[in-house]
Amino acid sequence: MARDPISRTFDEQLAGAQGLHQQGRLAEAKAAYDQLIAESPQHPELLRLLGVLNYQTGDLSAAADLFRRAVKAGSKDGRAMEALGCVLAETGREEEAIHCLAQVAAAHPRQQSAIFNLGMLLMNQKGRMEEATRAFQRVVSLDPDNNRARAALARAQLCQGQAWEALRELDRVLAKKPGNVHALAHKIAALSQLGHTPAIESLVDLNSMIHVDRFESTGGFGSAEELNKRLAEHILSHPTLGDERTTTHGMDTGEILDSDDPAILALIENVRRAVNRMAAGLDLEPDHPFMQGRPERWYLTGWGVRMWRGGFQIPHYHRDAWISGVYYVQLPAAVSSADESQQGWIEFGQGPDDIFQQSTAPTRRIAPEEGRLIAFPSYFWHRTLPFEDDQERLCISFNLVPADE
Repeated sequence: MARDPISRTFDEQLAGAQGLHQQGRLAEAKAAYDQLIAESPQHPELLRLLGVLNYQTGDLSAAADLFRRAVKAGSKDGRAMEALGCVLAETGREEEAIHCLAQVAAAHPRQQSAIFNLGMLLMNQKGRMEEATRAFQRVVSLDPDNNRARAALARAQLCQGQAWEALRELDRVLAKKPGNVHALAHKIAALSQLGHTPAIESLVDLNSMIHVDRFESTGGFGSAEELNKRLAEHILSHPTLGDERTTTHGMDTGEILDSDDPAILALIENVRRAVNRMAAGLDLEPDHPFMQGRPERWYLTGWGVRMWRGGFQIPHYHRDAWISGVYYVQLPAAVSSADESQQGWIEFGQGPDDIFQQSTAPTRRIAPEEGRLIAFPSYFWHRTLPFEDDQERLCISFNLVPADE
């Protein structure tokens, strides 16, 4: 039977609006969606798509409302309910989010993303680590090649002191992708729990694999001090400067290297030079996991970090990168190589307590200096120690990201 011409016209309009959405033409897509919503306010897929658009533009409240409406209107495939759960989680309503995702996981037992997201939320809940483990095991059983799920499963096992089980999962990931940053970072934790210090040191040589450098070129600025002053202004005036979860008593910018400011161009030139020197100076066998992860092509991303009194960063690594680093722009007087308390220093080697139980991991602390650049493998756990000073601490962190993945 021929389709109703009105329905066909609506479907074509919806496909056109979705095409605009997929091209990133969000304002045009929203106008098209809004026009269609006025015509069909209970269309579940249209409601879901408009919810996705609102999420992308940062209106989480509107996105949650639209996902709820999509579910109520009869969305059947679980995507609207899953999206609602993710938005609720992002706004701190984790119990409601878990309820949503558990419903999806029960109704759609092969919807891997919902089951994975459920596991991630459960892992953050006290006393629910075993449930998180089961969720990740479900994803792995559905897709044995899901390295992200295997790494998450290993982390859940590490939180329960199951180091051997975690190590087996991580080695399965590394057998297929030797340079996988998530797996390498968590393998260090597993080896730490097992007390295998020599094995850790083969992965994390804190002396030879951390490169400390200084700028050679000031990019036309009269001195390094003038360059740093300009970089400090760039960080503090950046429109994206805001709160960041890994920074306490501080905030981060978004992407900061996408600028033609002469100071940023000078920074990029020096970072590239330092990274090339680091890579050329490494005395590692070709089968070392770090060398096996070396990309043929890469690009730089970076962000500014502003800290004030009491500021620090929790232990973390830089996912999805190969080499990471930091350039110190402005430092308080309290942050000094002469300071025995090592305020504001960067420490490598020790990860978070929940997975580095009874840790034997070696550590190294390095004093920041204005004009100093430190580069290191992205899977190295590192943190910033707190400092007490009225002057702010400014730096620019960067990632060398594989372009062929």
